[in-house]
Amino acid sequence: MGQALGCLVLSVKLCGEVYKALNTPVEEDLAADDTEGQVFALICALDYKQTSNPLSCSIDGRNVERLLASCGVPSENIVSMYDEQCTKENVLAQLESIGQRCGNGDYFIFYYSGHGTNLKDYSGDEADGQDEAFCFVTPDGQINYDSCMSDDDFASAMTSFFGEDVKILILTDCCHSGTIADFKTGDWGGRKAISIAGCLDGQTSGDIGRGGIFTHSMLLAIAELQGESEETYSVGKLYNKTLQKDDEVFSSQQDICLQCAPGFMPNQMAWPLVPQQSYTSPMGLRSLN
Repeated sequence: MGQALGCLVLSVKLCGEVYKALNTPVEEDLAADDTEGQVFALICALDYKQTSNPLSCSIDGRNVERLLASCGVPSENIVSMYDEQCTKENVLAQLESIGQRCGNGDYFIFYYSGHGTNLKDYSGDEADGQDEAFCFVTPDGQINYDSCMSDDDFASAMTSFFGEDVKILILTDCCHSGTIADFKTGDWGGRKAISIAGCLDGQTSGDIGRGGIFTHSMLLAIAELQGESEETYSVGKLYNKTLQKDDEVFSSQQDICLQCAPGFMPNQMAWPLVPQQSYTSPMGLRSLN
């Protein structure tokens, strides 16, 4: 990665910039000693069965549920929401509730699989004039402007509901998601937070009919790292392996993106989801059958 990466790392640390990687490897040697803490997770997965644009995201959600169980995350620390459960109001309520349970040094994982979209930017913080947004639904399963949650609103909720010492990992398998965590908005400075998104803001994120490409690549990466006897590794290492599996298995056109809160780096957080028992990814199971 050389001198250019070294200069970027120095700039991030000294100037408090937002570190970004767009489908390129990052520094992966773990530089953190706070690998402890409980893991809490909120899974939001929508198939949009009541619309004309259905997906297979509930498969992703259930695959992530199985991963969490194999990693020993207590069931009471996991909230899974599917389809019509995923209204904007319900999601905000769950974020607030989980935030109240997270203590210093705990992890919070927000996983989203569904549609993403662009909305007009009214705050003026987006160079392209567009906010990125999660496509949550109305109680009857429809998508409209009011059901969507903009990246500004999401950032405000996350920085309001979660303490500064909670380690936050945002995983989004949706279209137009590159900056959906929006670390330039809200009070993200000084926090330990990383986002991995399935594609750039201007791209679509692939659904293979059995879940999303990013999610499958991530799960393949976790399984392969276990096969390499990796027990403690950084988010950066997981990201690099995810890029490798995307290239090897899917050769997708989407650019899987990583961003960190201002002043933070991808090798400064330990990846929290390491299976405690033998783990085979869903794509790996299919190859065995």
